[in-house]
Amino acid sequence: MTQRPAGDREPQLTNTAKVSVISSAAVAGSHVIPSEEVDRAFGMPAGKLRSRAGIESLAYAAEGENEPALGARAAEGALRAASRGAQELDWIVATSETHHDYPSLSAVLHSRLLVGENCGALDVGGACLGLLNAFAVAQSLIGSGRAKTILVVTADIHSRTLTPGRVACEFGGLFGDGARAFILRNAARNGSSEGYRLGDFLFCCARQYAAVIQVSDEKDGSLHVQFDGEALSRAAITRMEKVLTFVELRSGISRASVGGFATHQPNPRLVALLAKQCSFSPETFPPIAKTYGNLGSSTCGAALHEALRNASKQPRGDRRPIFLASLGPGLLFGGGWLTPHD
Repeated sequence: MTQRPAGDREPQLTNTAKVSVISSAAVAGSHVIPSEEVDRAFGMPAGKLRSRAGIESLAYAAEGENEPALGARAAEGALRAASRGAQELDWIVATSETHHDYPSLSAVLHSRLLVGENCGALDVGGACLGLLNAFAVAQSLIGSGRAKTILVVTADIHSRTLTPGRVACEFGGLFGDGARAFILRNAARNGSSEGYRLGDFLFCCARQYAAVIQVSDEKDGSLHVQFDGEALSRAAITRMEKVLTFVELRSGISRASVGGFATHQPNPRLVALLAKQCSFSPETFPPIAKTYGNLGSSTCGAALHEALRNASKQPRGDRRPIFLASLGPGLLFGGGWLTPHD
């Protein structure tokens, strides 16, 4: 068992509720292009994204695809996988780092899915930490008895915001487009041993890194991006390693027994470094950023969806726990875990 570093205070944890993730679904932008095309578009040397970041291709939204469209497709897939109807939903909890329109993403999804009026709609922030924030909110709603079934959706379209000429190539070329959806349900009412049960979530904030990544609108329509890639990489490695150590300590689950690590993936090189530094097998990290790019708030969800898919192919008794870890501007970071039902 890994011990908590001396002098570290234990982070704040959410209350554990008996909540199951009973299904998931994934949708990516349908225009997948080689990273060399992105290199050229951003004025970078051909092969830079592949050699420096490990990104081989990126998923971009096609015409007619936006956050609500991709999010709705993912939501419909998750509902089908769970054999649930939209009218059974008590809440929709959505998160996105690129959808800034009104109505909010959750409200638009509510309309598109033809959900009943008594179903609540809520958006949470956190950028790349958004999925974990959404899970924690959903867990609290179910644990309080205010909900039985909740749809959690992430959806991000970076390719229309982080465009050449609007942001620096070192930043804008890393991001792709996609959406993920999950159905969460009161485990006691699930009536099935399928799915995974959520454990606790923990959240922290390292204010000394608040300035390593900042994005704001300019009056001329451009984006002002402050991005210290080296400092952010160091902070990402140390903070995700720290949160995974806390998760191991609090869950009582040895990292050696974990079947998958659903973490944020700024780029594949950083994921490989995290795996090495934590003595994890690289194969336990689903390779999301390599094919799709950094999906923002959908990255951790994409990795979790793949980890759950991989687990579903195994005999029930061989399924292993999954650790979650992500971080967002601020510098916010957090983690949690899921365990298979007996």
